[in-house]
Amino acid sequence: MRIPSFVPLVENERRTRELSGFVIEILVWGYLALVLSRIVWWDIALPFIEGFAIDEQPKQWAVKIIESLAYDSRYSEFSWSAAGTVFAVGSLLGSVIGLSGRGFGPWVASISKLQVNNPEDSIRIREHWSYARIEGLLLLLMTILTGWVLTRVQLSKMTELVGLQSFGRLVLQLACGLPVIGKPLFFALEGVFNLLVMLNNSVTHLFDAKAEPLPAFVLECVPSDASYYGNAVSKLLESVYLAFMATFFAVPVAFVLAFFGARNLTRHSFTTRLAYSAVRLYINITRSIEPIIWAILFSVWIGIGPFAGALALMVHSVSSLVKQYSEAIEGVDDGPIEALEATGASHVAVAWYAVVPQVILPYMAFTIYRWDINVRMATIIGLVGGGGIGGLLIQEQGLAHWTQVGTLAALIFVVVWTMDFLSAKVREAIQ
Repeated sequence: MRIPSFVPLVENERRTRELSGFVIEILVWGYLALVLSRIVWWDIALPFIEGFAIDEQPKQWAVKIIESLAYDSRYSEFSWSAAGTVFAVGSLLGSVIGLSGRGFGPWVASISKLQVNNPEDSIRIREHWSYARIEGLLLLLMTILTGWVLTRVQLSKMTELVGLQSFGRLVLQLACGLPVIGKPLFFALEGVFNLLVMLNNSVTHLFDAKAEPLPAFVLECVPSDASYYGNAVSKLLESVYLAFMATFFAVPVAFVLAFFGARNLTRHSFTTRLAYSAVRLYINITRSIEPIIWAILFSVWIGIGPFAGALALMVHSVSSLVKQYSEAIEGVDDGPIEALEATGASHVAVAWYAVVPQVILPYMAFTIYRWDINVRMATIIGLVGGGGIGGLLIQEQGLAHWTQVGTLAALIFVVVWTMDFLSAKVREAIQ
């Protein structure tokens, strides 16, 4: 379990890092055992073997395996008890590897900012962690495989002609709803799609003269009228101001809580450390719940509308801004803080005169960026009754008014792009 002495580490942290590496190694091998049993064996190998067992001419070896395991892909489930057993076996193997001090866990735990000055030590370190790199590659490959299976990646679906045609029709209707360029773009895309249909039919006919040709795209473009734009812009402005009010309410709360969420300002007493833990717990909980869930909760509490959306964004904005603000505080120069503390200044005076001047510009940049994020999020929370253009968007989508959906999407794009451009310029100017 020991990390070799030629690996550069702060000596008073070495024991902690060795223990952390040992725990990581146990978790890694427990995870790998689960992936190998649940994904590779249960979801890939067994269905493959089952295919041989239920074939018109079943293979006896496959039948024996399937019958011995009583496996049926339609009903069989990988039980929690089996998962626990597999994880325990993998963890046992991980503990053995962890004790050697050469695994992926100790390697990760040994990463530090300290530099190796001796060239011979660099060679020894590289050789020592050779197995850890292989284990890390295995971990990455198994994670990719797990993601591939669980997300049910089917690249062949992207080339199915029926799906492509449906996609093309939807794109044409969305294009028709774009302001100014909608109708020309509609006819241009329709021409391109029909040309592709002709090419496909010609190639298909060469190989199969009896094949059914794909129908051409024949759709009518009826752009949104002027009155619709008035209603859409009104809802869009509601979203922008909803986002502004959420940010406005969040900033003073986050400003205060950030001082209690900064480690360098709360390490002096038990009370401040307790406040630090409470603030961190709060922001972790509220950030883990998406704004759309908060919007549902507030819509039930105070009713559907933009105020519920503003409160939902405010709760999420407070936690995000506290995290950003507190990290900015943790990066300040300690000199002014120590100087004021030496004079006997109160904690409030230290924070106001030594910390705030150093973080005011980053605070402004974070706040503007948060408003930019809230403008984009205001569209999403409108889908669940949070007010703004999102409610109109979900309404048009439910009625399959795709031209109007295209109009709303174009307006949202213009506002989001404008906000992003302006916020970037302001942040560039103040940093």
